[in-house]
Amino acid sequence: MSGTGFDYECSSLSPEGRLFQVEYAEKAVENSSTITGVVCKDGIVLGTEKIVVNKMMISGTDKRIYSVNKNVGCVVNGLTPDGKALMYRGREEAAQYENIYGIKMPGQVLANRVALKTQMNTIYASYRPYGTSVVLATWDHMKGRQLFMVEPSGNCYQYYGCASGRGKQLCRNEIEKANFAEMTVDQALPQIAKMLLKAQDEMKEKKQELELSVLSEATGNIHKILDRATTDRITSQALQEIDNEDVEMS
Repeated sequence: MSGTGFDYECSSLSPEGRLFQVEYAEKAVENSSTITGVVCKDGIVLGTEKIVVNKMMISGTDKRIYSVNKNVGCVVNGLTPDGKALMYRGREEAAQYENIYGIKMPGQVLANRVALKTQMNTIYASYRPYGTSVVLATWDHMKGRQLFMVEPSGNCYQYYGCASGRGKQLCRNEIEKANFAEMTVDQALPQIAKMLLKAQDEMKEKKQELELSVLSEATGNIHKILDRATTDRITSQALQEIDNEDVEMS
């Protein structure tokens, strides 16, 4: 993919109507860790797989899942610092809205504000697009639980289930096949863990770990990141199921 002179900045469209800088940002996301979010019967689950880049690194410190506020969680991929920058922008927007209006910021408004910030970086020559996708799980009194994904271009859509990153196609297929809307969060967690592990199959020689979080009735609609011990237990069970399936197939 070459921009032939039109990829030095975001302020110019190519003769074909393409923004190459945005396409490069999307490519950075496509080649990064898989992130996913699904809406269940009683809540939302967020998850990501990641490669442990250094054997000396303490497990769980390379965070990709964050709480924007008590009722909003997000998971990022691509360039992690870009994702963190958007997460902090979301925190500022949510706090400012609550200070002005005296109520929590609705999930859709927050997702749109983050998307607008992302889009603003695609129209100025002095900025570059964010090389990250952000999946947001939100809850508010007006619309309840909702799931959104913000892309590097500034596109933002609401989903029942979504995925981004190198294993997005496998995850999307699994989400479409599984009926997560009829499952509880506890039933969905092992399936999502298994799905994320399968999505990184080509990286299985390297050390990997998962991150998972929930926003559900059981947590009082508060975003809760699962602790390392719980996540490792779910991961071990999922790996065992995958091994059993491989044995049956052989």
